[in-house]
Amino acid sequence: SVGDGGLVRPVYRVQDEGRVVVTITVSPEGRVIATSINKRTNTVNTELREAAEAAARNTKFNAVSGPDNQSGTITYYFKLK
Repeated sequence: SVGDGGLVRPVYRVQDEGRVVVTITVSPEGRVIATSINKRTNTVNTELREAAEAAARNTKFNAVSGPDNQSGTITYYFKLK
């Protein structure tokens, strides 16, 4: 589960919309150790993609017992400002 502070919000300056799905790998300590853009992403805008990946990398999760990494996705919806 997401740790203190919740999901980090992406920072972006472009006027564009889209959905970016980021696949994440989280260490047992709760650190995001790997990210990639998931095929369910519907935008080719590189700034939105980079902002989503950066936000995902900076999100902290609660620690879990055991030696195995956990994986999942975070979906970011970008709307025109």
